[in-house]
Amino acid sequence: MKDKKRYFNRLARILTMEELYEFKKNKDNLIDIGYEYMELGDYKKSFQIFSMAIRLWGSDPDCLNGIGVSLCELGRLKTSRIVLEKAIELYPDDAITLANIAGLYWEEGDMGNSIFNYCKSLENDPSILETHFNLINLYYEQGDLFMAYIACLDLLKIYPENIQATEIRDDIMMDMGISIF
Repeated sequence: MKDKKRYFNRLARILTMEELYEFKKNKDNLIDIGYEYMELGDYKKSFQIFSMAIRLWGSDPDCLNGIGVSLCELGRLKTSRIVLEKAIELYPDDAITLANIAGLYWEEGDMGNSIFNYCKSLENDPSILETHFNLINLYYEQGDLFMAYIACLDLLKIYPENIQATEIRDDIMMDMGISIF
């Protein structure tokens, strides 16, 4: 109990008054606040918030992902991988965790593991647009236009009216045609 009070006091020094009020109103808001700082590019503060959340509640997939992504963005790839691998060990079917570690592997240049984890993520939750786009871009970046095209078609099966996916598909088809000549 004494530790929790100490962590709440640390949070009071990290958060603004408004954020602290939101946190006291609903404890789950702390995760949202951490991700808001991540979107703002303040990865150090998001790391601190997610670290406090882990200390308060234990290992939660959202918090572990927040820590892993924050560390990755701070350039601490090795530590990020350790955190995300632990998250996968605890939550092996969590599509977000799988996509996050895929992004980390991509950052490290390990394309095989990146593709594997993006595909596994999509098996667990095919509705996540960002994961589809990341997989398409990864294939495209590697010059594997056929697989990028197949991944794009898979996305369009789920979201046939998605304009961005349609445009990417058309660009890939054009690039495939150009590469033949």
